[in-house]
Amino acid sequence: MDTKRVFTIGEKIKSTLEKEGLYQQIEYPEPSPDDGNISYGLSYPIKAFEKFLGYYDSAEKIAFNPSISFNTDFSFCLSACKYTKTAKTDSVVLDGVTNDSYTLKATSALQSFKKKFKIEGSFQFYLKRYRKYTEAKGMSESSAVASAASRSLINNLFNEKKPVMDHLTSRFARLVSGSGTRASIEGLSIWLSYPGLDSDQSFAVKIRDNPKEIYYGIFPKRNSIKTDQAHNNVKNSIFYDTWIYDKMDAVKNATENNFNTSFLIERGQKDSLNLHSVLISSGMFAQTGESIELLRKIMKFQSDSEGIYFNADTGPSIMISSLDRNLILECKSYVNENFLEGGMKYDDHVKKMNDFKKESEAYFNSISRE
Repeated sequence: MDTKRVFTIGEKIKSTLEKEGLYQQIEYPEPSPDDGNISYGLSYPIKAFEKFLGYYDSAEKIAFNPSISFNTDFSFCLSACKYTKTAKTDSVVLDGVTNDSYTLKATSALQSFKKKFKIEGSFQFYLKRYRKYTEAKGMSESSAVASAASRSLINNLFNEKKPVMDHLTSRFARLVSGSGTRASIEGLSIWLSYPGLDSDQSFAVKIRDNPKEIYYGIFPKRNSIKTDQAHNNVKNSIFYDTWIYDKMDAVKNATENNFNTSFLIERGQKDSLNLHSVLISSGMFAQTGESIELLRKIMKFQSDSEGIYFNADTGPSIMISSLDRNLILECKSYVNENFLEGGMKYDDHVKKMNDFKKESEAYFNSISRE
């Protein structure tokens, strides 16, 4: 890959964002650790119009291209974080159980975080997901988990103005999940990431509020594909470099045209098709027989109905979006499968927060007695 070419376009994108007042470099504040302090965070997951897959720098989670997304309301995640000055071991409990996968990712991220801010001691996390569905892949739950955890961590140590807190949350969520970088921003967001960008300045920024003119919904499906494996394998595709060049041009176009909503939802479909092309050519299949049949139905509906688009990530769940809600409802009826209509309120967490705080405090009390 011609990384100089990618870097040059990336710098032009950054320059445009700076001129628009959307992006400025983080000036890292000093943390104020408080032994025994418990703090909280929440996050809704994202859906990407411009996606990313494959890391230029796997350790620092630097992607080859910037990505653009908005928040969905199909689920949310709450996180509690406790700082203990004398304890040595960090821990993560997700949905009531110790999760080895998330603990491994969190431990690596926390080591980097502690080193940067010269913090000793440990952090314990208690996280819980709340879904409007039973189980599915391609719903971007991991983005909300990483974002909520990072938010609770940042809230534990800093008390800065909201933009600074958002950017710190985004920057350190990145070390757990690239998509968590964007989930940390409430609204339509762009994660600035490309080869050659300083790791400390790779984070997501808010473009504007979540686009209420977009109507959307999703057909949740299950699959066992591992996103981490996809990140590693996809770079073996013969089409990968071409895909990245196309993506850089598309992001530059979006940036220079005020992130036009119609362009974004159309781009979401095109980039979904491109993503699955590079996945298949790298030897991975994210879709199932069931989801392929679903895609056929959606594309058949599209042939008679302009203005509706599909969007799919590394899981078989497929989202549809349009500027016309009637098209969403008509497509739902035509497909006639399990469907969740999305919204733009993002307030489902309010009625859960008090109970979650009691649960998390009970958990922290239990481990302090061990």
